[in-house]
Amino acid sequence: MKFAILLFLLVATLALILSSCFLLDMLQGGYEKATQIVVNDVLPQQLALTPNATYICSRLEDPIASGTIITPNKVKSSDAKESSIVVRDWIIAKEESYFFYLDLNPGALYAHPVKYILVSKSGSVTVLPAQWLPKINGEIPPELNRTIPATHLVVKSNITLYRPEGIHMIYDFPIIQLEQSEGVIIVQGLRQNENLFSFAEDAYLEVLHFFQAYKNARTYGTVEIKTLEQYDAVNVLGAIDYMANKYGLVTIYIIAHGNVNYVRLGGYGFTAYQFKNKMAAHPYTSFNFLLGSCHSGSFINTLSSLSNVRMMSTAARSDEPAWPDWDHYGSVTDYNPSDVGTEWTSSLFQRAKTIIESSTKWTAVKNYASANKIWTTSALLYQAHMGALGSNHSYGFYLNLDLCSRVNKENPQVYKSW
Repeated sequence: MKFAILLFLLVATLALILSSCFLLDMLQGGYEKATQIVVNDVLPQQLALTPNATYICSRLEDPIASGTIITPNKVKSSDAKESSIVVRDWIIAKEESYFFYLDLNPGALYAHPVKYILVSKSGSVTVLPAQWLPKINGEIPPELNRTIPATHLVVKSNITLYRPEGIHMIYDFPIIQLEQSEGVIIVQGLRQNENLFSFAEDAYLEVLHFFQAYKNARTYGTVEIKTLEQYDAVNVLGAIDYMANKYGLVTIYIIAHGNVNYVRLGGYGFTAYQFKNKMAAHPYTSFNFLLGSCHSGSFINTLSSLSNVRMMSTAARSDEPAWPDWDHYGSVTDYNPSDVGTEWTSSLFQRAKTIIESSTKWTAVKNYASANKIWTTSALLYQAHMGALGSNHSYGFYLNLDLCSRVNKENPQVYKSW
């Protein structure tokens, strides 16, 4: 009897061990099988639709359960009339599945092309094109919300991203003899839990430090600076009203995620038409508008019809993403690797800094402004934009400081009314 009980316990223990090993093998085999399907079948098909694209395909750390809902990272519209800008696509896992994220512009700000790939345990595949990070059951997975994905989660890529190193520029300008008073609004629209937050914060601080020095160096006139960060960024339209009611020139700088005629500020979506209507309501105020979001060139198409918009500079064309600061992209090295923030912002304000610190260049800007009957700040930002791209030879600027522009990842755009 004792022998029979002992034999039963031995068999039961052995069965439990074998069952555990079998389940572990199934789990590991599930990952391996799903990855093979993605690498061998899905990626060749999807990448054929975007030839020559750089990409990183990574996966979640763990499988997702049946019934899991996957949606793009939606935000609320600040204007009820514009509810159509919210993406409504989704995937629902019908069984335990494995999630893969194909980023077709790795390292760029959003929105830009991505694809959600869901491989079920039985081997079926669902692909959803999108433009934002995914929310899985309402939350963005931390492993996907990284600038550079963890190596062990990358299943295939054709680009290596490097974390840049740099320091904020020091602004200590000589005396600037200007009698003009003007307003400046500096907006950082990303919340702390959003992708590329630290880069956006650095860009915001660069611009803030620049205009603080621009203000402090004046012997006459003044610059009033209004800053809006994270959740406060939703107050941008009210800030425009406040500044436009006080000053003849208002310069607006915004760094945020965005899309065509659309920018995300503090968790809400704003359209270019909202900015256009707000500026049109102040016809006797001139505006400079600087936008560092993806597809930001579309704002030029929309706002340039206003007679009081003097100058606009954007990080990219309407069909392009914008990029954070990179010291290297592939084999190409940045001309100014000590910069921080975003490639467009740091390049633009480094050139503006160089102009102000040179008495010859600063005099040329003031003469240019006088000849064209425009504000000196508008002239400065225009000449700095051209200089940042190495297209301002009369000021001695021959190098394109925007690494992403050099490798044709973004093409900063400029508009002037004169």
